This record gives sequence, C-alpha cells and structure tokens, in this order.
Amino acid sequence: MKKISQTTWNRYKESTEGKETITLFEKLCSKDCTTQEMLDAAQRFNPQFFNNFSKKEIENCLKPLDFFDQVIGEQLSEVGTVLKETDDYYDFYFAILQCLTSENPDEEFDKIPQAGFKMLLGDNMFMSLLLYAYMPDFYIPNFFVMQFAYLQRFVQKYEMKLPEIPNRSDYRERCLYYLDMNIALIDFAIYNGIKKPSEICAFIYGCEMPVIKDELEAEFDKPMPSVPEQAWILVGNYGDGEKEMKHGYWQANQLTAKGDILLFYEKSPVKKLNAVYTALSDGVVDPFFHYYSNTYIGNKIVIPDDKAITFDEFKNSDYFKNRPKEGNFVSKNFQDVSGWAVTSEDYAEIKRMLEAKGYDTSLLPNLYEPKVKTNITITDEKDVEDLLLKPLLEQMGWEKDVDYFQQLPFPAGHGTTKRPDFCLHLTGEERKLGAKVVIEVKELMKTAKDIDETYEQGLTYAKWGEAQVLVLCDREQIRIYERNKDGKFDDKKFRRYRWEELQNLEKFNELKHALDI
Repeated sequence: MKKISQTTWNRYKESTEGKETITLFEKLCSKDCTTQEMLDAAQRFNPQFFNNFSKKEIENCLKPLDFFDQVIGEQLSEVGTVLKETDDYYDFYFAILQCLTSENPDEEFDKIPQAGFKMLLGDNMFMSLLLYAYMPDFYIPNFFVMQFAYLQRFVQKYEMKLPEIPNRSDYRERCLYYLDMNIALIDFAIYNGIKKPSEICAFIYGCEMPVIKDELEAEFDKPMPSVPEQAWILVGNYGDGEKEMKHGYWQANQLTAKGDILLFYEKSPVKKLNAVYTALSDGVVDPFFHYYSNTYIGNKIVIPDDKAITFDEFKNSDYFKNRPKEGNFVSKNFQDVSGWAVTSEDYAEIKRMLEAKGYDTSLLPNLYEPKVKTNITITDEKDVEDLLLKPLLEQMGWEKDVDYFQQLPFPAGHGTTKRPDFCLHLTGEERKLGAKVVIEVKELMKTAKDIDETYEQGLTYAKWGEAQVLVLCDREQIRIYERNKDGKFDDKKFRRYRWEELQNLEKFNELKHALDI
C-alpha cells in the first residue's frame, strides 16, 4: 500500500474547500443533521446516482433515509451497548441485514433468500449514510454506487487490495461487500495517519475523487480504437434527466471495451432502436449497481423517428426469425437482454434494415474485420510463429517486446532458466519474472501423442511462469487451456480454434478475451 502525499493532503485541509468539506462531514454525523442534509450530500458526492431522477424522485429519496434512520436507531437501542471492537460493528451490520431481509431473527443468515438482499442492494448508499451518522468511527458513506470506477482507480493509485467482487446473482455477498470495502478504506486511512471520520471522508470524496473523476474523463477524450471490435445491444427507458443525454453511465456488459458500438433500443412505449452510442470506457463491474456492470457511453448518433427500427419490424425480419435462439435478443422480445453481444451478422442485418428505411448507414461505425492469413505455405515452426501467430497477436493490439516476448529467459530454480516460445503479459520482475499467458509452438501436432508431448512441455513453462493460460499452437489450430478453480490445468478441458475460424469476428474476439487476462 502506498502512502498519500501529506503535503497535498495538508494543503487541501487548510484550503477553504477542504475546511468546508470536513465541516460538512462533521455535520453529517452530528445529532442535529437532517435527512435532507444527508440527501444534499449524496447529490453532491454521487451526482451520477441521481442522473436520471426527476425532482419528485429525488424528493422521494428522503423516505429510505428516514426508514434507515428509524431501523438503525431501534437496532442500537436493542443492542444496548456501545460498539467498540471491529467484531461489534461487523455483527451489527449483519444484524441490520438480518432485520431487513428476514422476519425470523433466528434464521441462519446464509439461509435467507437472495430476493431480500436484491431488494436491499439499491439502498446501500442511503443505509451507509445513516450508519455513518450513528457510528462514524467505523462506517463510511458509500458514494461509489454507480461510481465504482472511481474506487477502482483510487485502489489502483494507492496499491490497495479489495476483496474479489461477488458473482452477479449473489446479492447477499454484494450487500456484504460494503462491509469489506469499508474496512479496506478504514485500514488505508489508519495506515496514512488519518483518524478523524470527517477527515477520512473528506480525503476520499473531497480531495481524491474530483482528481480521479477528471483523470477518467480525460481518458474518455483520448482517441478511440480505429475500428471497433464488438457491438452490444442496450435496452432501457430514458429517465427525466437522460432524455437529452449525450453521454453518461449505462448498464452494459462487463466485457465492453472502449470504442465498442452500443445499439440502443428504447422500450415501451417507443419500442424502437433509435440511437447508436460509443463506449467511452471499458465495462466496469459495480457490486452495488442493481444491473451489476456499466460503461460510460457517449458520441450519440440519433436515428430519426421515421427511420428507427420498430419492434414489429424486428419481429418480422426473416433474418431474426431464422437466427439461432442463442443470443437472439429479438426472439427474447428485448427482455433482459441489455448488454448482450451483437454479432457481425446481426449488425449487418440491422444496417440493411436501416438502409431499407432510407437511413444513411455511412454515418454509423463499421465493425472490425479480422484478416487472418490462411492460404499460405508453412514449412516449419518459425513459419507458424512469423506468418500466423505474431500477425494474430499484433492484430489483437499486442506489441512485440512490449506485450509479448519470444524465447524470454526467466529463472526456474537451481540456476536454470526456462525459455517459452512466447510469453504474453509479463508479471513480476527479475528473479520472479513470469507471464499470464505462455504459448508453445509446433509446426504440426499430427497425433494425440504429439499433442500430449507439446502439452507437457508447455505445462512445465506455465507452472514455472505461474501462467493462468497455456496455449498450444501449430499451423492448423490453437488450443487454450485455463487453470481451474483449484489452480490446476486439465489436459482434457480446452478450447480449440482453427485458423480459418478466426476470420469470424466473434471467434476472433472470443480468443482475444481468453488471452487478455
């Protein structure tokens, strides 16, 4: 964990803005603080959360604040003791969740249905504000809901560690993630000598967050990939604050990459695909966000109402009628499909439908078309490396001697070294050098015995390099082996790609995601 700049922090504390922010957080945990003042603070430090709220909807946010005020106050009265130790606060948080998700106080916590936690998750920011109001020595307001990218940048900047984010459907653990995050931030503050609750909050939300926000927005303005590699469908209704939205956060697939095409289908009563956005950032998993993952979208292209593709036109399309059901957002009636991948064939059909309605599709971005060589003569292992593998890695955006290395020696113990054919995404340094991906190349693995021998050779490199992915490659195929949950490779579990398949954008992207770890 890195230390903060005490000079910068002291300068902020002594500034007019710093003093005002510290005073604000002191007020938020004072007895005379109103829920309206809490709501005002939430709007100030987490404007993204309220981005699509109408004035009336914002006013209604006082209800959950009043509710948590009552629940937490009553729970503290029942406890009847002053919380002092970390375990006390831990138990209190569990007790609050138990009270809010189960009518039986004796029910085992792990047996409470996920549905209760799912309903509670969206109110985490409001609950955290009241926890801070009552117990500021331990709890911090959670203004990272829908701004989780800021926390990730904060953690990266100071080399902190956060627990692994729970799976999407594990709402119980997602509610508990606030506790894990809270403890990590408290530990960070203590490590840096920041002890007053108001100063901890002021440092995170007043001193650091505006800087991080500016850094991220500056990255949004950086050049996009020349040609996007993936398209996705987004589905939703615009809130009052989003009707004229040109950019902002939106639910998206966590695999979304900066520059990807985002096709927006507006739900009832519009029922039309009427806009195309660009992903201005990579997808982010946010454990507190109901939809789990989002991205920052912008560069909106509005499709005129008379040219937009209607629900009925999608349903009557011969292409979508005959398209396989897997991944077919039309056959799902656009229900629960936001963030689904749009194949290159889907995108081509959508453009054809737009052209049929007189829309100029030259205004829309084109998808990347992989150019994998197949009609070439391969005579030896070096040809596989130079004519097939290296061009593929470079098409995927990886540079030789920057992202991937050939025959790079790394220590293997007892004074020996290992030299894998290719290492991708190096890890560690000097004596602890390793790689996330190790690639073993052959001219041709003709038989099962050839494959087994190549696998065993590559496995040795993967183990020494602590690689997460082992790749076997020859002139006909690429085989991908990944460590399982036990941290082991299994020679019976792999994904196989033939070179000619990689001319298909979906296969190309699938392989790229497997290697981009």
